[in-house]
Amino acid sequence: MYRQLLEQHIEVNALREPAVQELKEPEKPTPISEKEQIKPQMEKHTVVEKPGKITEKKSTSSEKENASPSDPIAQKIVDETSRLSDRQREILQKTFTTIEQDCVRNGLKIFVRLFSEYPRYKLIWPQFRAIPDSSLMNAVELRRHASVYLKGLGKIIESMRDEEELRKSMSRIALAHIKWNVQRNHVIHMIEPVLEVVKECNGYQLDEETRQAWTVLYQVIANLIEVFRCRALNE
Repeated sequence: MYRQLLEQHIEVNALREPAVQELKEPEKPTPISEKEQIKPQMEKHTVVEKPGKITEKKSTSSEKENASPSDPIAQKIVDETSRLSDRQREILQKTFTTIEQDCVRNGLKIFVRLFSEYPRYKLIWPQFRAIPDSSLMNAVELRRHASVYLKGLGKIIESMRDEEELRKSMSRIALAHIKWNVQRNHVIHMIEPVLEVVKECNGYQLDEETRQAWTVLYQVIANLIEVFRCRALNE
């Protein structure tokens, strides 16, 4: 029923988007007195060997990446995002380019297909509950949500080349879904509707490599939602 309504009634116009630290003057070196200049070299070595005078070596970026985060949540985020290979990230960026050209319409297609398979999922979002099924497809609330949804997905895909930013984007998306009681299986069930839209927007071509890349992405999002849900329940 939802798919028929989409073909017969939905006419969507894309929503318009409303669109150095100051250098400190270097400190002047403290003049060295004549008495200090003539101190024996051995005395200098003695000062360096004192524990309080040894400067701690700073960790390099590579050392930080190899070190395990002390926060178990941070470690799980690292473990999940690391599942996406460089090739998969490249595929996601490439195939999303055509989808984001019409965020509203393509977002609607995803939710139409999701609700046609799982009608009760409409109740997850409070803004949809009072809207009759026959009117939901043309409701401004769903159009708005469809646009926000795909733009949020776009933020994740944009950050694919920046590991730290990707983890932050994933965490924000996961936390945002917890308040609506979106659970792991809800996200997993969106994979097929998303794949259908990916296929339509890319010349009706969907090879196994592309399917796997999008599947892993949604599995990672779903798993992170559960990670943050467990933390919230334990707090």
